Amino acid sequence: MPSPEYAALRAARLADLRTEIAAALPASDASFVLEIGCGHGHFLSAYAAAHPARLCIGLDLRLERILKARRKRDRAGLVNLHFIRGEARDFLRELPPGARLLDIYLLFPDPWPKKRHHKHRLLKAEFLDELAARAGEGSRFFFRTDHQPYFEEAAAVVSGHASWRVLPPGPFAYESESIFQSRAPAYHSLAAVWVSPPTDRQCGTNSGHLPPHPR
Repeated sequence: MPSPEYAALRAARLADLRTEIAAALPASDASFVLEIGCGHGHFLSAYAAAHPARLCIGLDLRLERILKARRKRDRAGLVNLHFIRGEARDFLRELPPGARLLDIYLLFPDPWPKKRHHKHRLLKAEFLDELAARAGEGSRFFFRTDHQPYFEEAAAVVSGHASWRVLPPGPFAYESESIFQSRAPAYHSLAAVWVSPPTDRQCGTNSGHLPPHPR
């Protein structure tokens, strides 16, 4: 059982997360592009500049990265871009019921290469459930890593998931080279499109079907 101190700290973090989500979303049924693990915001800042009509949210655990990303956004005057500190699962669960994911980017996440740390890898079937519960027709998921064993594991998870269909290999819908990508001697990419809401596992979010979004 968590200690009272931990429980109080977590409750405060979730309250802060809800406040940041409310500030970022113009309406409880808003649709947006999400980057998980946005770092200093290089990729998503470029994306938001290229898509001024789309609401974009970047998510990262480290406060210093979020603060740097916000400074970059403010210098560029990107009013459609928000950066939020938080854990991906907490973020998804704290979204208003009508909020909806458009495109989702997970670029060069921590591969947790040691076998005993594989349990910390984010891209698992349960996490795809949670994404699918917040997605809808036309929503896409983009994953990229320079760690081949993690890519092989992730590709197997996505291709075997009923809510997502893997797309043929090719460039992503939007490309902007991140710092990690520029430093990687090689990398592996995967894209998938939403097929249906999750039905077999409990994912803790509203999994009702939503109507198509305009592209």
